[in-house]
Amino acid sequence: MKKPIILLSAAVFACSLAALAACGGGRDTPQGTLFGAFDGHTLESGILVKADGGYVRVRWAEEKDAEKYILYRAQSRYGNYEKVEEVSASQTDYTSEEHIYDYYRVTAVVGGEEREIGTDSTFSENTLIVSENDDMEAVTTYIDRVHASLETGATGQFSARRAALMFLPGTYGLTAKVGYYTSVNGLGEVPTDVSLGGVYVSDKVLSNRNATCTFWRSVENVSVCSAVTWSVSQATSFRRCKINGSMSLSYGGWASGGFLANTVVTGSVNAGTQQQWMTRNTVAQKYNGGSFNMVFAGCEGEIGSDEWTESSGSVTNLPTTEKIAEKPFLYRKGDGYEVFVPLVQENTRGVTWESGLSREFGTSLPLSAFYIADARYDTSDSLNEALSEGKNLLFTPGNYLLDQPLCVENENTVLLGLGYATLKISDTNMQSALEVGDLDGVRVADLLIDAGKKSENMVVIGTDSTAHDHRDDPTVLSNLYLRIGGVENVHTETDTALVIQADDVIGDNFWVWRADHTLGVAWDDEETENGVNYGNPAKTGVEVIGDRVICYALMVEHFEEYQTHWKGEDGLTVMYQSETPYHVPKQSDWSSNGGEKNGYASYKVDDGVARHRGIGIGIYLVNPTGMTLDSAIEVPEQEGISMEHLVTCNFSAGATGNIAHVINDHGAKVGVGGVFQARVPKYPL
Repeated sequence: MKKPIILLSAAVFACSLAALAACGGGRDTPQGTLFGAFDGHTLESGILVKADGGYVRVRWAEEKDAEKYILYRAQSRYGNYEKVEEVSASQTDYTSEEHIYDYYRVTAVVGGEEREIGTDSTFSENTLIVSENDDMEAVTTYIDRVHASLETGATGQFSARRAALMFLPGTYGLTAKVGYYTSVNGLGEVPTDVSLGGVYVSDKVLSNRNATCTFWRSVENVSVCSAVTWSVSQATSFRRCKINGSMSLSYGGWASGGFLANTVVTGSVNAGTQQQWMTRNTVAQKYNGGSFNMVFAGCEGEIGSDEWTESSGSVTNLPTTEKIAEKPFLYRKGDGYEVFVPLVQENTRGVTWESGLSREFGTSLPLSAFYIADARYDTSDSLNEALSEGKNLLFTPGNYLLDQPLCVENENTVLLGLGYATLKISDTNMQSALEVGDLDGVRVADLLIDAGKKSENMVVIGTDSTAHDHRDDPTVLSNLYLRIGGVENVHTETDTALVIQADDVIGDNFWVWRADHTLGVAWDDEETENGVNYGNPAKTGVEVIGDRVICYALMVEHFEEYQTHWKGEDGLTVMYQSETPYHVPKQSDWSSNGGEKNGYASYKVDDGVARHRGIGIGIYLVNPTGMTLDSAIEVPEQEGISMEHLVTCNFSAGATGNIAHVINDHGAKVGVGGVFQARVPKYPL
């Protein structure tokens, strides 16, 4: 059901901003704003810039023997800087009500000559904002330098670096290179406001053009004037774009993705070797290729047959998307920025943006309604203070160490990340990174969550004491990625990574990953000849307790018990991808139902559930230690249970393990003594 357009301009907030301005102005610290963590940060070199409450503050380090300081500003990092003001040598801060979101550069005059102290903006040191009139040679050098550090699995896969490349409306001949932890964002109202020459994802992440570890990167709200090869895997997204040409989803090597939504491709989309893919609300001439589990919802264009038998079938084609809200996004509005928050719509087909932002269904919030977070100085305390004051949160690129959960207690709160902003659970935090109350209309988007030493959960949506009907205004989680281990050789652990207790939640592109390679990866801590190899034990990936929860592109891997455990009624999953856990020590360590069943089903619908649907479910055996999983999927034998297009595959070449059945006691065995691939077109049969 369509809802009326609601466009809120900055005028809606004029009263509150006027009240803040009345508290102070000029260079005095404005009262009632959230500069505490910023002012408390020790600045030994360079500069810091922060905006909040209708003000911008610039702080810089003192320069020895400075005669005075000179401030410059520009709307983009490599733009044309104009002089703002000269200040005395005794002053190392500046506050203004104008040009709040610009870049600021500070120089010190020493011996009559200027020395640059630094350049920064409120979007942090890890963000590049580009305008048409910038020094494009400097812009290209910056992009190349960031990409070189984040291109390959060896240099970028578990890097601490984060990057957002953001383009103001205009035409750019350059190619945006998208490495690990990099987001490319157009800052126009619609994708065609920003035109890029190309988008590049390296084919050198692993050898032989293997894209199975090409994680953590995104492109949004741009048009591209050439064909695009987007050869990626999980924790990636390509949203709200226009490609003038065709789109390839692999370079020809192994590939295991991925997510495409709200995009127009004037040519064809060629999946190539992709194992699985979710394409939602996208328009193309034709969709080709793919291996096992290619799922389409609300797409336009020629799509192959979605007929399945026990020996053939890989395509699932749903004519509409049942219920969805597109992801919030940042865009330039006049001299400032706003965040557009799309409304939930039902039974949608095609893209939302072709008629222009003024005709899209949603709410536009001025950036003054957001606390702009910066990992250099923000903490759990400062972020929770902002939330308690009714602010939304915009996370600039960086790694935020949280010693307590961020608690969202106000309805319609928006949490939006840039450049794969990462919330890291500290070793002293035994709870989680994020807890959202049982609320209407919350939006959480574009965040990576890293586990700590031991926490009960990583993200919790809703509470266990209440259950309210949110059908008219659900919480929506978009591009949410949870990770346990892999980053360094330390112990990381959680009981259940993501818990959805609220009713009516919509999930749109998840990767919940217990790491299976590099550092800190083991069933539990192990003593070796070279010291301790720390483990990443984690029981359950996703637990759904709420009713009427919908998940699109739910990807959950390698947990030690159930990957996904669904306990709520009327749940729906459209496209599921999962791999079994690696390196199980022995079968008795991996047995469910009191030891009666070998292994834990990847997709478990609780025995007491009466109504549930799953469409396009792919589960893969990657267990090299010879264990057996009796059933990849377990569901109750109920009339209200409907599971369609189910597939299992054996990716453990030469191993002795197997998946005995696809669902309950049905479907052929894959693995040792079985076939490579098994399907169940529909269950109940």
